Amino acid sequence: MGKRYQVISADGHNEIPVDRWIHKVPEEKRHAMPQLVKHEDGADKWRIEVDGQRWERSASGNLVADWDYDEFLPAKPRYYREDGSRRPGSGDALQRLQEQDLDGVDAEILFPPVYSPIFFRNQLKDVDPEAHHAFIRGYNDYLADEYCPVAPDRLIGVAMLPETGVDDAIAEMARIKDKGLRAVALATWPNGSMFYEPQDDKFFGAALDLDVKLSPHGTFGGIRPVPPGSASLSRDTLAASGGFGPSYTIGQLIVYGVFDRFPDLKVYFAETQAGWLPHVLNWTDEFYRRWNHYVALDLARMPSEYYRDHCKFSFIVDRMAMILRQYIGIDMLMFGTDFPHSVGSFPHTRDWLEDLFEGVPEDERRKVLVDNVCEFFDLDPNADLTETPQAQPVGVA
Repeated sequence: MGKRYQVISADGHNEIPVDRWIHKVPEEKRHAMPQLVKHEDGADKWRIEVDGQRWERSASGNLVADWDYDEFLPAKPRYYREDGSRRPGSGDALQRLQEQDLDGVDAEILFPPVYSPIFFRNQLKDVDPEAHHAFIRGYNDYLADEYCPVAPDRLIGVAMLPETGVDDAIAEMARIKDKGLRAVALATWPNGSMFYEPQDDKFFGAALDLDVKLSPHGTFGGIRPVPPGSASLSRDTLAASGGFGPSYTIGQLIVYGVFDRFPDLKVYFAETQAGWLPHVLNWTDEFYRRWNHYVALDLARMPSEYYRDHCKFSFIVDRMAMILRQYIGIDMLMFGTDFPHSVGSFPHTRDWLEDLFEGVPEDERRKVLVDNVCEFFDLDPNADLTETPQAQPVGVA
């Protein structure tokens, strides 16, 4: 019998430089793709230049997986070492498998690089929507064609979606499903805005029909408690009553009836932590009880029931998550390393797990580290895993 899942990280990032997959972008749009530039302070930064406009963003704290905390300095994050080798989390599929082995992780749910929303949401989609689409398709094609096939049971890629309307989002979701990817990371609501609109139901129905998993990183849509122009106490106020993590987005899914119209819809919110959940589950119920008649809102179930039936969350080094598990519900929880970001546990994840799961029964530990992830992403928890190919050591270009 081969190796089987013992630890699945439900939150990792593919911090792959654009040059690794730019060949998947049509030549006429490559000029609009982010360029990696070196600044005088030594830091790697991303730059896009379109129609005479320029935007830049530092790599920040997202390439520091093998550093101690006292090494986190603004000028240091880079994609390549001085010898030209690739830093942790920025290499090819083989390097990623080797990094999993080093960290004691058997597989990862891989979210897009963090530079993506910066350029897509705020700049590129507004000045060149075709380049916005080309960028997203290029990255998704690289995942589906070259990266994940090396070990599809260990490298579970989450695709990006365009933010230019429901029909565009559905079309890309169907395309990536046909190419073998199984999940998408919403950043805005499917309509492309920060708030729910009835047309979004078309997308949610399509996701269920296609059996594509909805896996936003953190949350999706707006974070403001009340949209502009709303009354001081309204359904949007109830939606925002949790006040933590993705609670406003979940609140909108509840109060606008999305979960009622799509009872099989489930959403996994990655890297939210979990210690806040007992408070939110209690307070949203209490807030609803007090104010539902005032805003003429009559839900089929209590808000906490919608959370438990439709949502899952992952934590990194949240020591309260498992301590409070009986108040949260063990079925809602997953664990992630956030590799290669600064709040992660690489390369000491197994040591961290002993701390985070101290005193937790083995069946509950396995639920969080394996079974919940397998159930959500349709992975086989009993299958023998793809072995890491024998090759040169980690970090060697």
